[in-house]
Amino acid sequence: MTGQAVGEFESVWESAGGRVGPSLDEASAVVVVGHDPIATAAVALGIGRAQAHHRRVAVGDLIGDVAPLRELVTDDDPHGLTDAFLYGVSLNKIARQIDTVGNLHVLPSGSDQVIQEEILRNDRWRRLASGFHEVGALLLIAAPAAVPGIDDLIRMLDGVVLVGGAPNPAPGSPVFAEVSSAARRSSPRAAGRRPEVTVAPARRRRWVVPVAAVLLVAAAAVMSQSYLGRQQAAAPTLRRDSAAASDSMIAGAPLPIDSSPPLVPANAADSANASQYAVQIAMVDTEDGAAVRVRTGGGDFPAGTYAPVSRSADRGTWYKVVTGAYTDRTRAEALLTFLRQRGQVPQGWGSVIRAPLALQVASAPSATEVAAVIADFQSRRVPVYGLRQPDGSVRVYAGAFETPEEAALFKSALKTANIDATLVYRVGRAF
Repeated sequence: MTGQAVGEFESVWESAGGRVGPSLDEASAVVVVGHDPIATAAVALGIGRAQAHHRRVAVGDLIGDVAPLRELVTDDDPHGLTDAFLYGVSLNKIARQIDTVGNLHVLPSGSDQVIQEEILRNDRWRRLASGFHEVGALLLIAAPAAVPGIDDLIRMLDGVVLVGGAPNPAPGSPVFAEVSSAARRSSPRAAGRRPEVTVAPARRRRWVVPVAAVLLVAAAAVMSQSYLGRQQAAAPTLRRDSAAASDSMIAGAPLPIDSSPPLVPANAADSANASQYAVQIAMVDTEDGAAVRVRTGGGDFPAGTYAPVSRSADRGTWYKVVTGAYTDRTRAEALLTFLRQRGQVPQGWGSVIRAPLALQVASAPSATEVAAVIADFQSRRVPVYGLRQPDGSVRVYAGAFETPEEAALFKSALKTANIDATLVYRVGRAF
């Protein structure tokens, strides 16, 4: 099919979505399913544009980098829904505003395979739906009609819109509309025909929230309000996901910048022997997400740690996840290759960085005695690791930094938690 025909094909399906848009006025979270990925995404986008005239809307891509949605994302940030569900990145960070007033957003598929039962059956969808309901916004999820787990996803939300004659994957769930057509993609002439639209008399599911779930609903509502709040006329400021970070080290409060003089490493004489090479695994925007990445790395992550870093005023606080401590760059490169082979880091992701600095929080005379020290810090959600010294002692560090300025945010957070930390060149080897 020619590029013009493809454009026409998308356009007629998007227009059809716009015509059924009003049937979702009372909905908060709906799955749009079909067998044709382009048609399905275009219908979801058409519904989203229609609904965005009077409220906030997010259109999520659970098809996988599908063109009608992908083409609206103009930056090179790879984060999307898979990163939100697998790695803790918040919706605040993955949402891309695509209109001028800030009502319409796209949630890209992300950096990993999007069709996973772990994602489709994730109970977090219920909390997100409740959050969108609380703020009067709409979540639209474009997804294939015939994949394992799609029925569970539909049942966790308000219902479904059927595209291109697809049957309801979750029999008994409300059908808000059906957008079908005799048009086939094999012919440019057929591609231009108007899809047939049927608006079903769908009954909106009532949201009855048990008392035990009130806190979860409230947290999801706060998260949704952060970028879909109806009172905002312009693009919202991206903030940390308050739901995911509610039990973070300092209870989700903004990380303050220490007003003390610029940091200077306390052991300048050790600079030549610093274990300066490491592997940056990811940049995650919640502390919980960073902790999960380190935890799932397990023994594959020598000296695994993370630390908050500032990404400028408009991008807020992110958490850099780092592993490895080597004096030789080739060993760090070998670790990155190993982690990609193990599936711990997606192909094309991760990088070797020069991070000679860390915050030293403790030391112990031996590896045996340091175990209790590390366990104590980790119980307080401080991502520490030990590096063995030539005399057998162990220094306990947190974070791995490229510059003293990068370490300032974490040092201030530790100070708030009454933890004394000293900026040093990190020396020693992982064990």
